[in-house]
Amino acid sequence: MASLKTARTWGGFGAVLSMFYFTYFLGFIMKLFAVKEISVYLKKEQVMKDYLWAAMLNIIGNLIMLGAFYSAWDQMQDVIGNPEEINAIFRSLNWWFFLGALIMLIGVWFLRRSYDTIASETGVKTFSTAGLLYLWGTVFIFFFIGYLLIVAAAVLEAMAFFGLPEELPEGSEEVQSDSAQ
Repeated sequence: MASLKTARTWGGFGAVLSMFYFTYFLGFIMKLFAVKEISVYLKKEQVMKDYLWAAMLNIIGNLIMLGAFYSAWDQMQDVIGNPEEINAIFRSLNWWFFLGALIMLIGVWFLRRSYDTIASETGVKTFSTAGLLYLWGTVFIFFFIGYLLIVAAAVLEAMAFFGLPEELPEGSEEVQSDSAQ
């Protein structure tokens, strides 16, 4: 039986761990389990589907950006001293980074949908705010303000998970069962 208490623990600690480089993947997995718990508890499969789309698209976007960086780094070693070729590499790199960022933006849109549903069903509005900050942070990722927004979103994400109630109030369960039918 799924519980919000379990989701609060997994998600809260997962969000904190995902703020650090060396524990990011473990935190990501813990948040995945937490969203699954919430999805089962709320009887809303779409919450998990949106979160999975967000995860897959963000992984693909990050891999594209990482691949572009390593490819450009490799090519730079061969063309040191030739400014025309270096400019061509940077133009190519910019397009790959743009493509990766665009894919990540679509992924974050799915994350926001998932978090908005969680916020409306549980009453923890911090999920909605965190999703919005992740979205705007991704939009402005090419500027320093984007990184600050993403850091703020990560902190709010942890606060949102830790802010989950152990159970929804009785009135919420009636609304929940009506919406499930």
